[in-house]
Amino acid sequence: MSRGPGNRDHPKRGHAGGAYEVVASGEQLARTLMSTGRTRPAAVVAWHPGTPGNRIDVGRIAREVGDLADVYYLENGPETFRFADALPAGAHVYGNAARVYSADLDWLRDVYRSPLRMAQSPGGAAAAAERIIEDVLSRVTAAPPAAVQPKPLDVMSGVVKAFASAGSRAIVELAGGQSCSIQLERVTPPVRLDWMLAVGQAVSGLYDPAAGTLDIRALKVLPRLTDIYASGDLVLALAEEVTPKAATLTLFPGSSWSVPVQRISSNPLDTADSLVTEGEVVVVRFLREKGAVVLSLIDVDDDGEVLVSPELLRGGTPWLQAGRHLLEGAVTGAEGTSLAGEEGPPAAAVFAPVTPSPALISVQLSLATEKAEVVRLRELVKAGSGAGPELLRLERELAALQGELGLERRHAAAADGLLAGLAARNAKQAEDLRTLRARNREMQQALKRSRDDATEAFETADERVRHDIYLAWVRTVPGEDKARFPLPGTFSMGPAFAASLYSRTEQRSVPKALKAVVEVLTGLAERSSAREVHPLRANDGGDAPQLQREDGARCFRASIERGVASARRLHYWRTADGGVELSRVVVHDDFKP
Repeated sequence: MSRGPGNRDHPKRGHAGGAYEVVASGEQLARTLMSTGRTRPAAVVAWHPGTPGNRIDVGRIAREVGDLADVYYLENGPETFRFADALPAGAHVYGNAARVYSADLDWLRDVYRSPLRMAQSPGGAAAAAERIIEDVLSRVTAAPPAAVQPKPLDVMSGVVKAFASAGSRAIVELAGGQSCSIQLERVTPPVRLDWMLAVGQAVSGLYDPAAGTLDIRALKVLPRLTDIYASGDLVLALAEEVTPKAATLTLFPGSSWSVPVQRISSNPLDTADSLVTEGEVVVVRFLREKGAVVLSLIDVDDDGEVLVSPELLRGGTPWLQAGRHLLEGAVTGAEGTSLAGEEGPPAAAVFAPVTPSPALISVQLSLATEKAEVVRLRELVKAGSGAGPELLRLERELAALQGELGLERRHAAAADGLLAGLAARNAKQAEDLRTLRARNREMQQALKRSRDDATEAFETADERVRHDIYLAWVRTVPGEDKARFPLPGTFSMGPAFAASLYSRTEQRSVPKALKAVVEVLTGLAERSSAREVHPLRANDGGDAPQLQREDGARCFRASIERGVASARRLHYWRTADGGVELSRVVVHDDFKP
């Protein structure tokens, strides 16, 4: 976090006694607020760049309570989202609003102890600033309390009974019978707890009875590649990020590699994001080439033994499991467990709670204020102050607010149901897409194996090409025409022809390419308008010279496919003695000989 305003849209920083901090990292701010070392309350003021008139005056708050509290200024946008993600549900600040977080952390157990003060108008902004100042004053004492030496925490053991909040909480039953929780934000590495622990597993750690938590950071395990994997092993990896050109795969937190698409598919038309989904757990080949780690998805055998992923907590479970994926913040392919320990729906159906709407929050705050005023007036009536008419008016307003609150809650419940339905449908679509991509990878592996098997039947790849060209000639040229269009035995192939035909050509296009080769070798191609035989020129100019080698051979180009994306073309040389040398099978836009 940085001192003072970060850009020209921020108000001026407060004067002496009124400093505030402009937040640069919402996640870091959340960690600061949840830390146990704070001794003063903290006021977080959010501002929305689109509604400058409704901004809460952070400078005034800082001047009034800057000596008693820490004041933070947070721009609505990406950092407010990160701030919300790192806090318990409903405890964040967004838009033009503010909240006071006490140093005793009671708001972690009950967010309503830290009310949100929203500003939906300039007048509301002034009122919100007043309330934030009052909230700070209600959270401090006249003199700061003397420093209390924290009591050492005892090591306690227990058993994991369930997981909650999409894997961010583990419910533990301790040996004495009491229950506590393990919190994801206090675990290193920050991986879903249900990916590192299992229901029924014994755990031990520092038990904090005040917070009701168990700290298990001492169970952290640091895997070492040299100890768990050897070159050639099949291992599991998590796809952290996927682009058309590469996928970032993680073997365990802190050990990630960028895998180019060439190591994901041998088809030059494939993209990485058409074969791998972010959050998917994939099987990869772990290799060491010249001492460097290389991961590959191409040479993965279906029946090969896949090594178990390392555990990240001592005594825990392997953190990656085949078929269990992390998609759109949910887990697929794994079973969830309810808080009661009973088998629940798939964890993919567990979604984070929906943040209350501004309207609902506003009604709740107004209702709380009215209730407090009614209590005060009732006391005055009992004392005979004559406040009866005012009390009746407020009670009628209170009843109306309660009705409005019920309506807003019904709207919120309907929105929650709609969001849950959309999220479930999104998770289903993501899982279907992952399944299709996995099948696509399997087909790629099957095609590669069939090509490799066919190649292994011959001593060289060129021998296989000649064999396949002969079979294509048998199929292409009718029996009565074979004498007129014999297959010449003197044709030759360039060094890249076999690889371009089998390794970099889609399987469905190989028979078409072989047929085009037969027609070129027999002279049928020049008679066919579909082959579009023409010289391959040095550049795009119509009068550019034809490509010619020092030995006098001239380069030609013939169509293999037409009317399809990346249609294949055949490049070949006509030698000075009239023979043919096959050069390469290329895509339409490749004009290299």
